[in-house]
Amino acid sequence: MKKVLVIAVVLGLMTSSSVFSQTPNPADQKSRLALKELFQQLRDYAQTNIIPKMKELKTKLDNSMSSDDLQSLNKLRDRATQMKEEGKKDALLLKKAWQSNNINDVKLYAGKIKDLKGERDALLKDLKPLGVKYKTTLEEIGKDAKPSSKVWQEEVKKIVAGWYLKHQGNLSADHKKAFAKGLEKLKLLAGLDAGLKAKLAAARFMLWDGNDLPEIGQFFDDANLNPDKATDVSPEGYALEANYPNPFNPSTTISFSIPQAQHVSLVVYDALGREVATLVDSELRSGSHTVTFDGKNLSSGVYVYRIRAGDFVQEKKMQLVK
Repeated sequence: MKKVLVIAVVLGLMTSSSVFSQTPNPADQKSRLALKELFQQLRDYAQTNIIPKMKELKTKLDNSMSSDDLQSLNKLRDRATQMKEEGKKDALLLKKAWQSNNINDVKLYAGKIKDLKGERDALLKDLKPLGVKYKTTLEEIGKDAKPSSKVWQEEVKKIVAGWYLKHQGNLSADHKKAFAKGLEKLKLLAGLDAGLKAKLAAARFMLWDGNDLPEIGQFFDDANLNPDKATDVSPEGYALEANYPNPFNPSTTISFSIPQAQHVSLVVYDALGREVATLVDSELRSGSHTVTFDGKNLSSGVYVYRIRAGDFVQEKKMQLVK
């Protein structure tokens, strides 16, 4: 691909997030809180400035594809999302195995992570024909994204630089090392051959499922995580329940809980990341709440409902069948 598809900031945020999620000394509260503040700032900036543009570009790609090709791509996206969740779960279990000095489990989960790399390579192989077929569209998207990405990069640099000046004294030695490694990894990505960088960016963009960047709490509040629910992390007192019934036609009930009175938003999106309904956008009392989603004017398909209450952000899928 001759034109470089620049989605560098999003890739950089995801990369740096994965680095910090594995940092040692989780009990170092000052350091943890400082890093959480950084990710909060980056996530807020991304959700306000980057994600909307990315969704616009994603819609442009999806609208250019035939229905059969889009269906094939969405299946690949589902595979990529599942692999990512499995990777997070296995990484957590590997971390716990190391902490408990369980060598057998260390070998087990390290092997699973290695197997996932093979699955990733197979996924990219299956994606390649679609990338070749829609090469022209991807190049056009790259041209459209490039000016914005330069602005994103500069703003992210400012956020990180300002944060580091403010908090460098609060970071533990281990977290400082991890921070340096994260920056070094970003430099290595930036220094890749232009053609290879374009292919990597195009692949990640095509496989992006339209969701926001990972929730901050998943990186720092996993001390009491249930391994069987490693991909469904909620701070204490918060909960987003599975809708019932599911599948549904035409309406379904969604329940959630919050531990304190605060502003809550609950929004429904379609499979392309377009907002289709706002169920809640107001101050609510603490406790459990229930709302009804009516899909009578919508077509059959998978929809995502996402809650935001303070730092708590979580989403689940539901299926409308007519």
